[in-house]
Amino acid sequence: MKRVWKITLWSGVALVAAVVFFLWLLPLLVRLPAELLEPPQVSTTVTDRNGLPLRRFLVNGEEVVASYVTLEEIPRDFIDATVAAEDKRFWSHHGIDFIAVLRAANQAAEEGQAISGASTISQQLIKITMPEPMPRNLRTKLVEIILARKLEMTRNKRWILENYLNRIPYGNLRTGCRAAAEGYFAKPLADLTLAECSLLAGLPNKPTRFNPYRNFAGAKERQIWILDRMREDGYISAEECARAKAERIVLRREGSAFRAPHAVDLIVARHRDALVPGSVRSTIDRELQSFTESVIDEHLNFISSQRSTSRYFHAAAVAIDNASGEVLVLTGSRNYEDQRSGQINGAWIPRSPGSALKPFTYLMALQRGIPASTVLADVPVEFPTPLGVYRPVNYDRTWMGPVDLRRALGNSLNIPAVRMLDRIGGPETLHQSLTGLGLSSLTEPASTYGLGLTIGSAPVRLLELTNAYACLARLGEFKPWHLLPETAPAPAKRIFDEDACFVLADMMSDNSSRARNFGWNNPLHFDRFRAAAKTGTSSDFRDGWTLGFTPEFTVGVWVGNFDHTPLDRFSGTAGAGPIFHALLERLHRDRPPTWFSPTPGVARITVDRLTGHRVLPGIPAVDPEEVPVLRRFLPPSASGADYDANGRVILPPLYADWHRTAPAQLRQRTTVRTGPETAREFQIRCPVEGLVVYLDPDLPDGGALLSLSADLEGLVWSSPTLRIDEATRTARLVPGTHEISALDPGSGVRRTVRIQVRQV
Repeated sequence: MKRVWKITLWSGVALVAAVVFFLWLLPLLVRLPAELLEPPQVSTTVTDRNGLPLRRFLVNGEEVVASYVTLEEIPRDFIDATVAAEDKRFWSHHGIDFIAVLRAANQAAEEGQAISGASTISQQLIKITMPEPMPRNLRTKLVEIILARKLEMTRNKRWILENYLNRIPYGNLRTGCRAAAEGYFAKPLADLTLAECSLLAGLPNKPTRFNPYRNFAGAKERQIWILDRMREDGYISAEECARAKAERIVLRREGSAFRAPHAVDLIVARHRDALVPGSVRSTIDRELQSFTESVIDEHLNFISSQRSTSRYFHAAAVAIDNASGEVLVLTGSRNYEDQRSGQINGAWIPRSPGSALKPFTYLMALQRGIPASTVLADVPVEFPTPLGVYRPVNYDRTWMGPVDLRRALGNSLNIPAVRMLDRIGGPETLHQSLTGLGLSSLTEPASTYGLGLTIGSAPVRLLELTNAYACLARLGEFKPWHLLPETAPAPAKRIFDEDACFVLADMMSDNSSRARNFGWNNPLHFDRFRAAAKTGTSSDFRDGWTLGFTPEFTVGVWVGNFDHTPLDRFSGTAGAGPIFHALLERLHRDRPPTWFSPTPGVARITVDRLTGHRVLPGIPAVDPEEVPVLRRFLPPSASGADYDANGRVILPPLYADWHRTAPAQLRQRTTVRTGPETAREFQIRCPVEGLVVYLDPDLPDGGALLSLSADLEGLVWSSPTLRIDEATRTARLVPGTHEISALDPGSGVRRTVRIQVRQV
């Protein structure tokens, strides 16, 4: 008997020693998994300007892991639901739940197989941070128990639970409670309801089996079980339990879709080095982005219904904050998930802009001394080119006759724009200006595009052209666009003259000047505020554009098909205009609009819009109008030679053919000068408008002799301030600002350029 007692005693001692060694001493000799001791890997998350996620990238191509969240940031219901579901006695045990172990062993013995597990949250945390997947056997289980004990001996419960909730998989490539909340419900973790918390808490047990997208009934059944456990454990009341069970669960499937997809793609392409783990804030406004996408889809559905066509039109839109150059909205297609062409970025691929480039031609004309009231001849014209004769035509195949710059631009007339580009130096002038504005798609020489450059003969990118318009909105200051605040470029630099930009903005915002071709109630007109705008339509209606600005925002919209099929005669106004209008209105919903204050170099004068000359007392004007002009480039004053004895405007002979079929009202107010010569159109080739000449004593004659030339012979050259030798067709230069004119005696057509002469 004594021997039995000794054996029992020593067996007990040995058992206690083994338990002490196994549970208290052995854990001191092992190391926790290195991954557990390091901060958990997190995905790179591109957010909008307000921190709302746009897209999360997979960690190592395997899973989405949101940024780390502390236990204080996790809803109490989520914590309680997790403990109730995974480890009822988590707060009281020391890494091993012996009651659960005995229960699991008893069930296994009765059923002949494992029915339930007994792993604690500590053991599960060890399991998911082990360096390699280990075979599921007794040895592995013992290793996890020892390490769980080590964890419990060296870390407190809150640390363990916090790391568990940040590292546990919730299925569908979502790891961590924050990624689960945003992935399944598209909402911040803090906004989850009790019902949503309990549903998510049940997923880690068997993420594939309880996948709510594929087996919602199974996930719901587990949720109900967890709610009952929470009620039994005293976490919630019976009423709260009942309400949570009855609450309708609304899942959101993000899948491969994400917010502002084309903008994020562009960020990845241009700023891959900036995509570090954690949050990367972009300039995109997610709410504005969603609004724009909805407007695009609604309007394109309307277009399709109007034409009863099955064609799947696309659209792209860009909105820029003028003060910062930040891109607020960038939508590249109608639907990124469309398998046909949705992932093509219409804001970035080059397309023909139609007339959307015309404002820059007129801006350069203003800067080169051509008064804003100048009248251009909107009548048929031919331009010789190396490839043959170029005959521009207007959008509607009609002509307005004498038309001032304001209405030529407002009604988007092609012929006056081409005439103006030819007058200020040809396509090289416009090409140089546009490339200076960052239009990177203009890779060919200017001669390749020809004079048609001003009406869209070269492809441009919507994003870059919108930013060029933003330069106009800043009255000539250029800032490169950007999608990441951290990559904000150098400070603004002045490209255009402030006064000229103010006059151009005034022209582009004048709804009356475009009423002839676009009507009074057009999408470019705003009732609440003033905005500058311009449309563009490429040949055969393949592309429709509308771009414009207020002092605060610039918006650009393109509508078309990526396969270049036509838009069923939808112009830029009808195709892109309504989207432009809706987006600019929305931008100013929360930010009051303003308008530009007149700059010091601008004066408002009264001109006769049929002559472009200043109205003077005693000389009656046929069509007087007050317009802003540059003080340094005032138009000529009216004279008696502008009108006949009946008070009608005398037009040069080049208007003769047009005048015979002109509207009756215009025929009554104008007459055409008659003479032996028919109208002969010409341009001064040298000097060009705005030329600056430096007198250099090292040159022959000190560089004071300037040769004069034009594309027509028999002209009479004159200057009020320079001496001109008709025999040699040269002007003798002296320092100062000068005008040089060439007159065709037969037709009466006169051309004038302004130059500056400076001493070296």
